[in-house]
Amino acid sequence: MSCIMNEAPSSPPGGLSQFMDRRNFLRTSVLTGSSLYLATSKSAVAQATSPDKVLKVALVGAGAQGKRLLESCADITGIQFVAVCDIWGYNRNQTAARIKHTYGACNAYTDIDDLLAKEKDVDCVLIAVPDFLHAPFTRLALKAGKAVYCEKLMANTIELAADMVRAQRETGGILQIGHQRHSNPRYLNVRDNILYGNSLLGRVTHCYGQWNRGVSASVPLTTSKSTEIDSATLTKYGFGSMEEFLNWRFFSKYGGGPIADLGAHQIDMFNWFLKSPPSSVIASGGVDYYDGKDGRAKFELPDNVMAIFEYKLPAGITRAYYQVLTTTGSQAYYEKLMGIDGSVVISESPATNQIYREPNAPSWIKYSEGKDAILARSAASVHNKWWEKPKPWFRAPSWMDVKSDSRESKALEAYELGVTLNRKPHSPHLENFFTCARSKDPKGLNCPVDEAFRSAVTVLKVYESLKTGAKYEFKPEDFKVA
Repeated sequence: MSCIMNEAPSSPPGGLSQFMDRRNFLRTSVLTGSSLYLATSKSAVAQATSPDKVLKVALVGAGAQGKRLLESCADITGIQFVAVCDIWGYNRNQTAARIKHTYGACNAYTDIDDLLAKEKDVDCVLIAVPDFLHAPFTRLALKAGKAVYCEKLMANTIELAADMVRAQRETGGILQIGHQRHSNPRYLNVRDNILYGNSLLGRVTHCYGQWNRGVSASVPLTTSKSTEIDSATLTKYGFGSMEEFLNWRFFSKYGGGPIADLGAHQIDMFNWFLKSPPSSVIASGGVDYYDGKDGRAKFELPDNVMAIFEYKLPAGITRAYYQVLTTTGSQAYYEKLMGIDGSVVISESPATNQIYREPNAPSWIKYSEGKDAILARSAASVHNKWWEKPKPWFRAPSWMDVKSDSRESKALEAYELGVTLNRKPHSPHLENFFTCARSKDPKGLNCPVDEAFRSAVTVLKVYESLKTGAKYEFKPEDFKVA
């Protein structure tokens, strides 16, 4: 078995001391100054735990995502990275140097088998490799008695994702899947306080999510000849070329395309917020741009996808629309919940953190006052298209003025969500994992494998609709592993 890097090489930071300086870490904070909510969240419990044992950690996959996980662990106490594994020397050596600088030592490996055989005292393995290797690597690490944190999407096929569920059941080990929004206090605040605890949105009838990237962020990754892996090694580990190795997400053998890579996070949030898997999905998409024409690269998997999910909930049908585009960066990425009393817009970017009250909804004033406030009154005005800003330098002639239609909705009341996260988005989720690894109790995981499996099925069944052009009706057995 081999260890494969997660992404293309990332640019080295300005300096190693700047990269992992523990004195510069940021902690979770609340906009209003309240600590009530965070004190009851699982991530906060992890922060309050005094480790009685330093957990030894190995990083498997030293690409951009693996490095992101390493960075996100910089403010987590009670852990020590001791090993890194990757078949690409460029990433392996660079990451090993970073780990040595911060933790004092690091053993570097090409094969995960070799790592597990020699690093007997490793407690935790972080897996950040291409999707098709998630299942076999997870099974190997769990059988070796290691706690495993595996990046999303669980796998590029439902069969492989199901095997991960079985591996956890067979071993009883700790297995957290990297849907990090499950541990983000901002998202927990929306779900537990806004959506359910106080029902500020009323009945949620629609959800929306998107991740749009322009072509400059989606072009095929390349590397210099001097850093390429030789063809014999690529063949040994299952890759047809360096191009496939670098751009594995767009090849069905290795990944699931943008809908699985980017959409996995946000479609997972539909299920998580609504506390239910969907009843159906209909989708449209294809290789619309990266089709090999005009000198462009040719990808196997759809580069642009739009999907509508239906959720049959006790209050009625909720529809959730999702799009992932690789040809425009318009409005970037966010998730939105729309209810009869209000709407909330959130993303991992702290700039997207708004909630809007409908004019006829009950007052929210009491939720924005006092030490336990969960909202903060926003000074920004609200626009029908919230991402657009007014142009005060232009005033149309008076003869162009149009009287408002009597049926036009009144302006919405704007608030900011009252909980912020001043750490890296992955940090609380990793901290939750390490806490459970230390206690050896999988019940405390914020994203256990069974829940992640339902999200994997939700995402991957989009391809069923794309292939047939028809609505796919989910069956209860789709979300179960025998």
